[in-house]
Amino acid sequence: YGVHLLEKERCCGVALAANNFGAQAARQAKVNIASMNKAVKAGEKVLTTSSSCTNMMRNEYPEVLGLSAEGYRDSLELVCKWLYEKMESGEVKLRFRPGFKMKLSYHTACHLQRLGWQNYTTELLKLIPGVTLSVLDQNCCGIAGTFGFKKENYAFSQAIGSKLFDDIKAGGEGAVVATECETCKWQIEM
Repeated sequence: YGVHLLEKERCCGVALAANNFGAQAARQAKVNIASMNKAVKAGEKVLTTSSSCTNMMRNEYPEVLGLSAEGYRDSLELVCKWLYEKMESGEVKLRFRPGFKMKLSYHTACHLQRLGWQNYTTELLKLIPGVTLSVLDQNCCGIAGTFGFKKENYAFSQAIGSKLFDDIKAGGEGAVVATECETCKWQIEM
């Protein structure tokens, strides 16, 4: 498989839309929509690594920004979903290093839950020999996009995420936490 970037790409606009900059988010979305449609017309899948961005482009472009997702929506998916489906069909076979060991705690991001695709990632992780997987309870990390980054919301954001943080600590030392959402990742790291 070859991989290339879209011809033109902008931030998906989720942070802009959440902070009342809908017009700017729509301008960026239109650039992305044109590029995704061009790729789909060329017979390509559009793969992403961010659950928030994927949800924004598949669901919130039409629902929040009033833009059509027709043409690209069914060809836009997370790389974990795509890879799992290729492995499940036998089209792709991965080789793993013998002796690999990792304790992994997986956090399902809220946007991934909305997409309904969390099982693809957990099943993909289970295929890796040597990984001891713990799927954390589906608790919000509290970041809520840019909400938790704002000084006035920090304490509230931490309180929302406290159950998840406790679950991560209970996983023990040495456990790596994985998630498809970069803002959840930042919140967990913080």
